[in-house]
Amino acid sequence: MRKGGKVSDTVWEAVLKRDRRFDGKFVYAALTTSIYCRPSCPARHPHRRNTLIFSTAAEAERQGFNSCRRCHSGTDSLTPIEQSITAALDYIGRHSNRAISLGTLSQVLGVSPNHLQQTFKRFVGISPKVFSDAQRLFRFKQFLRQGQSISRAGYAAGYGSSRALYEKATKNLGMTPAKYQRGGEGAAIHYAVIATRGLGYILIAGTEEGICAVHLGESETRLVQQLHDEFPRATVTRDKTPIAKWILAVHSCQSEDPLFARLPLKTCVEVFRAKVWKFLQ
Repeated sequence: MRKGGKVSDTVWEAVLKRDRRFDGKFVYAALTTSIYCRPSCPARHPHRRNTLIFSTAAEAERQGFNSCRRCHSGTDSLTPIEQSITAALDYIGRHSNRAISLGTLSQVLGVSPNHLQQTFKRFVGISPKVFSDAQRLFRFKQFLRQGQSISRAGYAAGYGSSRALYEKATKNLGMTPAKYQRGGEGAAIHYAVIATRGLGYILIAGTEEGICAVHLGESETRLVQQLHDEFPRATVTRDKTPIAKWILAVHSCQSEDPLFARLPLKTCVEVFRAKVWKFLQ
């Protein structure tokens, strides 16, 4: 007789919800198919009475169960879905100098546009377009700080026309590109620094026109200096109490999929910054 743990209510709920937070904590095996899966496996669930629980994949295999081909439960590698999402993040990061359509991204990854859109948003918290737009905006700001002209910086960052640049970038800069290029000359900027969970501190700054900066780092002092370096000609004031919406944005955007614990810190920071920026827009 095959031996395995009984299915407790907590464990069964995790299986039914396909709760990815439990991946690595146990696997469940179906007596009817002799296959074991991760809790997050998208496959159809067996009946509870036909399910056994094992602490590790090795225990399940010793009892004669085989690893599921859909969720690769017998390894510690990323699942196929996770691999698609990480590949999408990497591709967008490497091609932030141009607009990336959902169709192009789906062709590169070999998945349908609809599936990519749904899974990316579920795992990352924002759509591929939002993440791509954020990366393009941050790149545009970098080019302006390096002294490039507005038109050249816009072209290099992937804005197809001056109209697209002024429609999209201006709304997300908290000021005109020209004013940003001049170090925020004449702008009144207020900011707050908020502690995050696992990513240090986040500095959010804005003007009457909107958010103008979102920076993350381990040191509050360095973040504030970074803001002053970015806007040397602006009047910069720290809020005594962070705006409620900013606090809400940070707390809401820290709700993340377990996949991010396995991603490079740089990618985690870029995703979090893009999520906060989108939330506040």
